Amino acid sequence: MTSSEQTPGTPADRGSDDHILDDVADPIGTVTRAVWGLVLIRGILAVIFGLLALFAPVLTLYAIVFVFAAYALVEGVIQIVHAIRVRHRDRRWGWLLATGVIAVIAGIVAFVFPGAAGLVYGSFGLALIAFYSVMMGIAGFPAAASATDGGRKVLGYIVAGLSIVLGVVLAIILVAQPVLAIINLIWVVGVWAIIIGVTLIIAAIGARTRATGRRAPRSGSGAEPAQG
Repeated sequence: MTSSEQTPGTPADRGSDDHILDDVADPIGTVTRAVWGLVLIRGILAVIFGLLALFAPVLTLYAIVFVFAAYALVEGVIQIVHAIRVRHRDRRWGWLLATGVIAVIAGIVAFVFPGAAGLVYGSFGLALIAFYSVMMGIAGFPAAASATDGGRKVLGYIVAGLSIVLGVVLAIILVAQPVLAIINLIWVVGVWAIIIGVTLIIAAIGARTRATGRRAPRSGSGAEPAQG
């Protein structure tokens, strides 16, 4: 056997085997390392959206409305075309056609009156949040009462009460100052987008660093030639 040949079980072979075993044992991590660039781009875009939501909430609201309008138009046209194609074999084609027409009308109205559309959609979203908060608070009282531990029971009552208070406060603000309430909602979404974006950026950089660190030893691996 020449000096450049390696026997099975050498450190270089074991390092290669460990690399393969790591990829098999951690397929999700392998995929993340492979698409780290896409994850990084998503994180950067999320941070940009969050900053726009914080510093230009009205512009962000208009952008959201226009995106919804475009989606509604495309979805409506697709449903109308599909309804016309299946009108001879599907008795529900009339409903498909009606929903498609409504979606197209909603998209056109959103494009023509973006401010009013944003106010309506934002108010509807806040109303859903307020209703959900109140319902969760009401459901939380029986759950708290069923707790056996005294500390958990008190904490459950507090959380349920705060949930109801939050929902009522949101409803009052929505009725009294709908524009301010919607802007506050956009700010909350912006903060959340920044948190998600920073998390994705850190994950992408970490995946890239791990992938680089794992490739470096392999490029210089191999047994040194025997001396003499």
